[in-house]
Amino acid sequence: MGRKGINLENVKIRNKSAILSLLNSQGAMSRKDIAKVVGLTPAAVTLLCTEMIEDGMLLEKGELQEEKRAGRKKVLVDINYAYKCVIAVNIEAVYTWITISNLQGTALAHKRIRTNAKDKPERLLNEVAKESKVLLWENQKKQEDILGVGICIPGIVDRKEGISIHAYGIWEEKVSVQRIMEELMHCPVIVENNVKAFAEGELTYGLGKTDNDLLFVKWGPGVGSAIVINNQIYEGKENRAAEIGHYIVEPDGIKCRCGRRGCLETRVSIRAIVDKLRDVFSEENTPGMYQLVKGNVQGVTEDIFSYWIEKHLGEEELMKEPVVREILCSSIERMARAVVNVMTMLSPDNTVLYGTMLENDVIRKIFISYCQKYDAGYTDSNIKVSELSDRISFIGATAIVTKKYFFEKSCGKLFCLYGKRSWKAIIQTLLQE
Repeated sequence: MGRKGINLENVKIRNKSAILSLLNSQGAMSRKDIAKVVGLTPAAVTLLCTEMIEDGMLLEKGELQEEKRAGRKKVLVDINYAYKCVIAVNIEAVYTWITISNLQGTALAHKRIRTNAKDKPERLLNEVAKESKVLLWENQKKQEDILGVGICIPGIVDRKEGISIHAYGIWEEKVSVQRIMEELMHCPVIVENNVKAFAEGELTYGLGKTDNDLLFVKWGPGVGSAIVINNQIYEGKENRAAEIGHYIVEPDGIKCRCGRRGCLETRVSIRAIVDKLRDVFSEENTPGMYQLVKGNVQGVTEDIFSYWIEKHLGEEELMKEPVVREILCSSIERMARAVVNVMTMLSPDNTVLYGTMLENDVIRKIFISYCQKYDAGYTDSNIKVSELSDRISFIGATAIVTKKYFFEKSCGKLFCLYGKRSWKAIIQTLLQE
């Protein structure tokens, strides 16, 4: 049997994906400059851009005067981020967020509903689908405007099959989330672990544009992590990679919701901290929290604690509460020790922090000081809060859809003369040339 020739349609789609990925990373560019980077002829790039403009994927952004050639102007093209919208769903133990966003990861509409772990999964997913349709209608979006639905869930997820294997604190059984939601929404659905999805958001819209190797650490309400190696999220066997929250810190410790004992999460999760605060709760030991809940220990919940961390906890407040400070510092030290161990093994370009705990300035400062205690080389220059943390409820779910169905079109890696190198490396090479 003779060898089959190159599928020219696939080549065209891959080259379009290369152009889209470049524009997302670098912003508006001229066709001439695009051609230099992706290694195609100016004529080929002009043809591809024309097709994408006609399809509504790109738009022209005006002219730019060239410095060295009087009268010669470059016409810039950029992504039309309003081309399609994404339904982003983020399911957490307490709340589920539903967001309609554009292709740039900007929210167009929000809805938050309660996550009732006691209900059957189908009931929650039905409610998600119903509220999603209401948001679409309220924002005058039609079925054909939807690129897809991205769903983020904590715990172990089989992305290929679209199954939540064990959503810690929500569902213990396997749930065919993708199948159920595709039947309800009649469009493509992708399901992913929440931390891995956020890492994909960082690759698409954040630090991943410039850094190749990253460690992501989420703290609050639970503990999660993800590893990016050479711009790719590391998966591992059975989708269990980078489970830092289930790193064993005590040989015969408390039983974790994952089924094991002595996990880091059993000592430092918001639930674990709240349990410790309840044990010492009094007007003398916990004055700030005591006042917030009006002396009712039952009012000390994960929600209230998160609110207190976000709105009330500063250096001055913490100094006035030595008992609370001791509890928090003990948890922060444990967390820092685990993260330093992982950073030592991976040596990432940057460690990206997010979540309720690490977004608090006081807690983050103490956290980095503990990291420096173990290794003076770790500072806020290589351990930093994600610039996307204010979009935590939807950016990951948005990214897993836009990456597959817009920037890559499900057709694999960049097809150009520069191979699999990152955009950062390509741009640096061109500048040197």
